[in-house]
Formats: sequence, structure tokens, C-alpha cells
Amino acid sequence: MIAITLTALLLLTGGALISAHGDARQEEAERRQFLSMHTNNLNHCSTRHASNGLFDRAIQRREIRAQSLQALQARQTSSLGKSHKSDKPFNSTTDPKLVFSGNNSCVLNPETTEGPFYVLGESIRTNLVEDQQGVPLHLDIQLIDVATCKPIPDTFVEMWNANSTGVYSGALATVNGLAGMSDKANLNRTFLRGAQRTDADGVVQFNTLFPGHYDGRAPHIHLITHLNSTRPQTHNDTLWHASVTHVGQIFFDQALVDSVKKVAPYSTNRQNLMRNAADSILLQEAASSDPFFHYVLLGNSLPKDGVFAWFSVGVNTTFTREIMATAMRGGEGGRMVTTNPKVPGLSGIFPGGFPTAYNPGMGGPAPPRPTP
Repeated sequence: MIAITLTALLLLTGGALISAHGDARQEEAERRQFLSMHTNNLNHCSTRHASNGLFDRAIQRREIRAQSLQALQARQTSSLGKSHKSDKPFNSTTDPKLVFSGNNSCVLNPETTEGPFYVLGESIRTNLVEDQQGVPLHLDIQLIDVATCKPIPDTFVEMWNANSTGVYSGALATVNGLAGMSDKANLNRTFLRGAQRTDADGVVQFNTLFPGHYDGRAPHIHLITHLNSTRPQTHNDTLWHASVTHVGQIFFDQALVDSVKKVAPYSTNRQNLMRNAADSILLQEAASSDPFFHYVLLGNSLPKDGVFAWFSVGVNTTFTREIMATAMRGGEGGRMVTTNPKVPGLSGIFPGGFPTAYNPGMGGPAPPRPTP
């Protein structure tokens, strides 16, 4: 008999970084404005999803996925702001609805920034791990149109996150890990980055690693959705598509973060760990919606067996914008984008300038065009 854990925090706001990674005040204001004009969850879709079978299919999909990952054990905990505990047992005779029916959701904000480590030309793939070490993280992400309550098929979802020691692949910056600019080889690395196209139920699944921490932010995963991208420009199974509908970040329950922090190589990370309660963007999101990512811990060993997590993401398909990349990866390998404007106060951190989000009317440049 196994208890279940149903908490990890999904914060789908922008990528402006706090402290050394930028000022979050503008991002907070943009998020408040967005939420004041739009629904911030998918509660209004629950009846329709139950009647059209989408809800039941999600339960079945998550159960099959967890079983395929040999989900032998899950533990109980709570998350920031609201408890999502469940005392239901999980074994071969358990009704999967008791485990995999989480109805939490959050609407992505299209007007926030993508962060300083977005790379244009990410690989279209499911497994993002490569040679990295860490706690396995298996994700099931579903996109739902907030206006129609229907799943969004044939849409690319990109995600990326730092490794166990707080380093993003594919970019050079003094704030990217302790090695910073000295690790020139990192420009050609591609770990923990990738893209997938949603299926008929608006679902993508990724195999990645639990994100490591770095100074100024709670651990998180970046998420971007592309609409009208059924035929994006691709090169050698990479995605070159700078037009997006929404940008977001995934955050996790503090208890889970603390457990992962004790595991090598996370335990060797010498950067400061910001707790969820200190991340102002996270707190703002939690106050305006119920943005908690359900999860179960797999097997008897967190380092070996990892985590299976799922969430339904609300997308307002009427919003689009262009994003900027700090680097791009083509046939010649990775290279920094040096034609972007600099952000005041960060000119010494990124060679050639730090890429800002392209916001129409804000004077931002056109996004860099791919040269595969």
C-alpha cells in the first residue's frame, strides 16, 4: 500500500530573473494586468471536459505513464499556500481517479519575458537528459484553449531548465553557473532543452531532470508555447520558430525541492538556494490562482526513480508575440546573438548584450532569423 503526493507548484509567468538575473517588478505588474483582464484557471471547463471524455482520457494516460515508469511508491506532502494532500492508497487495485484526476490549472501570460537563456534551434525530442546526472523528472503537460475549453493539438511546446548545479546549456554568461564565461564548450551543449508537438488531446511528454538552483530564483522550468506552428521551419529535427503565444515557468513544492537538494549532485551546488516563499513572482501567482502541479514520487528511491508530474495549462490563443534568443544553434553549432539591445545594469554580464523580450510598441528589434 502506498500513499500519494500531489503537490508541486506550477508557476506559469515570465522569465525575467530576480537579483543578478534581472528586476521582477515589471514582470509582476504585467502579470497583475493580465490576470485582471483574463481568466486565470480552467475551472469553467471542468463540466465540458467530463462530458467529452477528455478528463477520463487524461486519467488513463497518466496512469499508464506512471505504471510504465514503474511507480512503486509516492509520499505525502503539502505545497505553498494550499494543501493538496491525499491519504488514498495507490496499488494495482486503486481507482486511478483517486490519484491522477488533478484539476488544477494556470493560464500562461503572453506578455512576460523568456529569460536570458532561451536558445533558438532546440531539438525536437522527448528525452532531454543526455549525459547529465540528477533526479529523473517525467512531465505530462496538456494545453487547453481557455475560450473554447478544447485541447490545442499540433502545437509545439518548448521547455528548458538548469542542470543540477544551476547551469543552462547553450549559452555563455557570467551568471550562468560558477564557471560563467570560462566554460566556452557550454555554447555547444544541448542538455535539458527540447520541443515536442502536442497530440490530439493537446499533450506533450518530456523526460528531463529536476531543475537545479542558482542565485536569485527558486528552482523552475521554462515553458513556451507556439501556435500556428504545425509547419515551423526546422533543420535536422530542431525548431526555429520565434513567434509564441505564451511564456512561463514551472516551480515545485518546497518540500520536494528540499528533498532533491540533499541528493548528489544537487548537494554539491554552491550557489544560493532561494526558497519559494522568497520568490515574489511565485507568491503573486499562487495568490491569484491554484497553480499546483500534481506529482507522484516513483519507486523507493528519489535519486534513482524520480518524479512523475502533470498539469493542464490554459492558453489564450488570441495573444502572440516575438521572442528573443540569447543564442542560436545551427549547422555550425551554437553561437551567441550579439545584435540584441542591452538591458540597463546587465551590460557587463552578457557579451554583445542581453536579449530582451520583443514587445510591440516597446522599441524591441525583430527576432534573429535562423541560418541553419
